[in-house]
Amino acid sequence: MLKTPVSRADRLLRPIAQLHGQTRLVTAALLIPVFTAVFWFAIPRGTWPRVFVALLVVSAVYAVASYLLSRVSIRIAHDCVSERGFFTSNRVASKRIESVLIVRAYRGHSLDLAAHLFLLDASGDALLRMRGQFYSIDSIEAVAAAFDVPIRRILEPMTRAELRRDHAPLLHWFERWPWLGVAVAAGTIAALSLTLILLMSPENLVVG
Repeated sequence: MLKTPVSRADRLLRPIAQLHGQTRLVTAALLIPVFTAVFWFAIPRGTWPRVFVALLVVSAVYAVASYLLSRVSIRIAHDCVSERGFFTSNRVASKRIESVLIVRAYRGHSLDLAAHLFLLDASGDALLRMRGQFYSIDSIEAVAAAFDVPIRRILEPMTRAELRRDHAPLLHWFERWPWLGVAVAAGTIAALSLTLILLMSPENLVVG
């Protein structure tokens, strides 16, 4: 059966406004103390120019990441829903959408809840995912109601472990295997720390 949208008007949904501010605060909290300490030790050793270059590189990476984040959005159109993610884009034709699943899960170890929306095809595979950490409940409900398909709501809140147990195929890899995400983050931090240590070391200076 051919499905038609409930609303004919296009609608652009963006992540919650606080997300940009939170990102800036977290970045500043991580980088400012680190680079302040590195400069403190690098200036007497005469290696501060290399640390300054590293700071410029990190700032450039942050600027690119901030730009990519500003482009993240979901557009509801008359015949599809399109997602522009951080690195990728996804367009789902309305005729492929068979159902909507909405669950609520706890955020980490807190009692705060976040809604998770999944647009599913006939096989039960996820076509599009919305996370309450990034999108408001109004945006999630707008996508849920945009197409004339059944909406299944699981009202009982879930822990992250329960979400992985019951809906693992619908989740991202770092949600299915959280230990792997922690390992990647730890490796990144270790690599950055080693780089900063090498930049401070006067033995790395090239002698002419």
